[in-house]
Amino acid sequence: TISYCTTPAPTTCPHPHLLLTLPALHPALHRPTTTMSKTKNATAEDPADKPGPPSKCSDVTFLEDKKDATELTLSSKVWSDMLRNAEILAQFTRLKKLDIGSCGLTTLPSSLEVLAPSLEILFLSENKFEAIPDVVGKLHHLRMLSFRGNRLTELSSSNLPSSSLVWLILTNNQISKIDTNVQKLRHVRKLMLSHNELTSIPKEMGECKDLELIRLANNDINVPLPKEFLTLPKLAWISLAGNPIAHCPQTKEKEILKSSVSFDESKILGRGASGTVYHGKYKGGDVAVKIFKKQSSGSDGNPEDEAAINALVDHPLAVSAHGVFLSDEEGSTTHEGIIMPLLENAEALGKVPSFGTVTRDAAPSDTAKDMSREQVLSVVWNVASVLEHVHSAAKVVNGDVYLHNILQCGEGVAKVSDWGASFVYGGNSEFSTIFEAIEVLAFGRLVQDLFDWHLDTAVPDSTETADFLGRTRGKPMEKGPLCDLLTSILQPKQNARPSFSDIKAVLSSVPEFGAAKVCAERVIAGMP
Repeated sequence: TISYCTTPAPTTCPHPHLLLTLPALHPALHRPTTTMSKTKNATAEDPADKPGPPSKCSDVTFLEDKKDATELTLSSKVWSDMLRNAEILAQFTRLKKLDIGSCGLTTLPSSLEVLAPSLEILFLSENKFEAIPDVVGKLHHLRMLSFRGNRLTELSSSNLPSSSLVWLILTNNQISKIDTNVQKLRHVRKLMLSHNELTSIPKEMGECKDLELIRLANNDINVPLPKEFLTLPKLAWISLAGNPIAHCPQTKEKEILKSSVSFDESKILGRGASGTVYHGKYKGGDVAVKIFKKQSSGSDGNPEDEAAINALVDHPLAVSAHGVFLSDEEGSTTHEGIIMPLLENAEALGKVPSFGTVTRDAAPSDTAKDMSREQVLSVVWNVASVLEHVHSAAKVVNGDVYLHNILQCGEGVAKVSDWGASFVYGGNSEFSTIFEAIEVLAFGRLVQDLFDWHLDTAVPDSTETADFLGRTRGKPMEKGPLCDLLTSILQPKQNARPSFSDIKAVLSSVPEFGAAKVCAERVIAGMP
């Protein structure tokens, strides 16, 4: 996720992966997006720079010097030298993360199995694999695996370490089939399948009981998704834009002329897989202008759907586009960019998921570490208000309800941002209820984090074991309407979860939400 503001980033930072000017340490936790603080939560799926060995020593000497390393990012030359000296590979007894992306690889040696006792994270992105090598399945401690940007045509559990794998990235391949043996991936929590060639999802996906987040954008899915899959007890985040079964809204409500927008290409506010954000002008005011990359393939969708959803979302507590504009190429019907409000001193409330948390925000952001109960309740109210509006009025799933996408603006108001994973699910009442129930669980996770981080309170949650992510450290939540509401949200039976209209009604009846409600109403009315 990329967010930005007008405040310059510091030159040094204890968390360098959070700055636009410093190299990313984390892989593709979420897609780049357009929000408002100059913080880089995550960018590319794999590190862009692959430093080679020092020029003063041979590649072999370089590798020998690194034998105690826990992380390695290798160039194709160093990887080739490592294979020619197989005994070197066996020296890496502490290696937990290996990145050999963009090396032109088509296969892996069986000798890689020597890393099995320690290796947990393996990046093989942007190579030329047409199938997953057998040796991958023998890496029995592997938790995260990326084959982004390869030539895979099928998802099968045959060569995957199903007993350990929790995070699988297969974005931007040629996958047209998911084998029924996918049911063996019972521990996978995050599955990235956007930008492939899938036409359907097998019902056996319904056996992946730990699945929490799935990205299916920009495939060719043209039949209803099986209920066995959609009603998974922990499924909270889903993207479907760019498929025939998702509606791409056609609206000219926010369409503006490109000639009415100006921006300076030297004033870059942020970059990501889907585009670049510039400081610009519109109607005499300062704005952020996002210009989409042609044929971008981020993890969640494509620019056309992002522009269409932004044109549809219209709520004072949501950060969405002021306008969208078409390319000025003759006869073009493709959106080239969007303009967004440029918010002063806006900061995200959370940090993106880490390798450890996988699907959950890692921690509160550095600027939101000490929120009062009043502030927490205000965030809960505002997010619930926006989600109630988009589900009831527009049938839109946000798809990325996380605290790292909630911005605390300069005036102290929390706003929902980031519609890059969103899709419109239309009027089918049965599926409408299911998609809303999925997002209700994501909302529950957000509330759970707020109460855990800031109020040292354990929110009731029957979807997880009591010690999941250390949730037992907080004091039990006081009994009452709010506790009852959250109990009904954070539970595995979708059809028993409340709708967002129900959630708003209950919150309205709880006296301590009175101040949050009044504050939100003032914002909606345009009052200071």
